[in-house]
Amino acid sequence: MEFLRLLAFFAAWGFMWRWVVKNRGSWNIFYGNIVGAAGGVIVALVMLSITFSLFPSTFEADEAQPESAMAQSVEPTSLLPESESTASSQLSAAPAFAPIEPDNQPSPPDSALLPNYASRAPKAISEQTVLDQSDAQGRAALAALSKKLGHDADSDKSMLAYVMCSPMVTSALRFPASARFADSKAITTQRFKDQVYTFSNSLTARNMNGDDVTYRFDCTVQEQASSAQWRLLALKLQKSST
Repeated sequence: MEFLRLLAFFAAWGFMWRWVVKNRGSWNIFYGNIVGAAGGVIVALVMLSITFSLFPSTFEADEAQPESAMAQSVEPTSLLPESESTASSQLSAAPAFAPIEPDNQPSPPDSALLPNYASRAPKAISEQTVLDQSDAQGRAALAALSKKLGHDADSDKSMLAYVMCSPMVTSALRFPASARFADSKAITTQRFKDQVYTFSNSLTARNMNGDDVTYRFDCTVQEQASSAQWRLLALKLQKSST
């Protein structure tokens, strides 16, 4: 594409230069060439600008592409304990989940959140949906993770649960593509009974004024083993003071 742009630039420049020289009228050849060269550059630049607007470069498209939720899934190896399954005695001692109240108020333009975001968030999301929305690398990582964890009802699925939480968190944003999650080492996770997981972390997102705003979020999901879905139990985002 870059080569074609360069070719179009020189073609437009040369065509305009030649056209001006051939239709210079009473101008002498020297003056006609100067005007032709200058006019050709202007026309070529306009042509180049049109091609950039119609066909964005691959580099710009890659920069604008949102970070996939799968990028969050392959890095935080510290999120999983050394053992992928919790002993029955430890699991029985786990606390029961108590719902949190979302900060579900209308948001002004300087907020990166949608008004009444909690009611807009999906109630549940399937692993297949996340697979379909991921790139090839993300699909491979999620498939390997699911296979590794297996179907044990007591296995610790913290990492998988965080992957499922990510699109639910971004659904609360005005501009989901602008979301940038904090480093995986900053994640705080808590496991409850019945495959319920709560995650706390930070993200930065764009508001309507074009500013980046940092939020602290709490997301709680529960695995629905019979349907390979994860249900959203609670979602809360609060503007960070830092």
